[in-house]
Amino acid sequence: MMMRSGGQRIGIGERISRGWKMTKLGIAVVWSDPELIVYTFLSAVFSLGAIGVSLSLSVGLDAVAANPECVGDECGSELVFAHMAIWFVFYMLVSIITVFWNAAIIASAYERLSSGTNPSFSYGIGQAVKCLPQIMVWGVIAGTVGLFIRILEGLSHSDDAPVPMRLVAGLASFIIGIAWWIVTFFMIPMIVLERAGVIDSMGRSKDLFKKTWGEDVTSHIGTGLLMILSILVLIGVSIPLMYLGDFGIILGIVILAVGLLFTVLFFSTVDAVNRASLFYYAKTGQAPPMAAKVGINF
Repeated sequence: MMMRSGGQRIGIGERISRGWKMTKLGIAVVWSDPELIVYTFLSAVFSLGAIGVSLSLSVGLDAVAANPECVGDECGSELVFAHMAIWFVFYMLVSIITVFWNAAIIASAYERLSSGTNPSFSYGIGQAVKCLPQIMVWGVIAGTVGLFIRILEGLSHSDDAPVPMRLVAGLASFIIGIAWWIVTFFMIPMIVLERAGVIDSMGRSKDLFKKTWGEDVTSHIGTGLLMILSILVLIGVSIPLMYLGDFGIILGIVILAVGLLFTVLFFSTVDAVNRASLFYYAKTGQAPPMAAKVGINF
């Protein structure tokens, strides 16, 4: 349990306040260093590339193995496992890509937060490359657990499954998802900043989360709410424009599309930066030095 220097426990109100300040700090960091958003953009681009490759392999497999003499619903059933293997590899690849670029963001943001310097764009990539084996292992583990949770979620919404099974699957996916989020909250910072192993990081990540659970949850929820609010503002601006004729429709669609893209990239980056600042606080009990420089006092 995080305590003040005098031994008193930190109250929930103070935790919420500090978590919100962490969110504001994350926004300030990304706003002053927008190249961090490029990391998130590249993560999306590489993930889309992986989707394209997987779709091509899946369609190509059907084309090569197609039997023109086969008629009925059973045609292609022998390729089910091959398709499952393709999409499993795709899911793992996307997970590794996401972990890698999040590691690059966290490494670069942590350097700015702790030292006040402005690291080069290649700095974050270089730091992520140095711990690539751990990133790949963690990406596969995180991807496997994430896929299992997705399967449970899919089962909970399946009309073919009995109601009791859907309820159990829904409850299980929720509990496992929350527990996994808590246990792995600081995994990427520990891997990229301390070069820690995956197994050791999982245990220590859980311990650090216990110290700063209020700040962690508040910063995560705060970032999500700000993103939703920004999207609502975009919709509120774009929709009226679409009633102003053809030019208004085009302008409204462009503003909405570009705005949505930037908003998602911006706040996704902020969420990763928050992990870096929260990691610093969890380890030291103090705000990152950069907080004072941008007028955020704890």
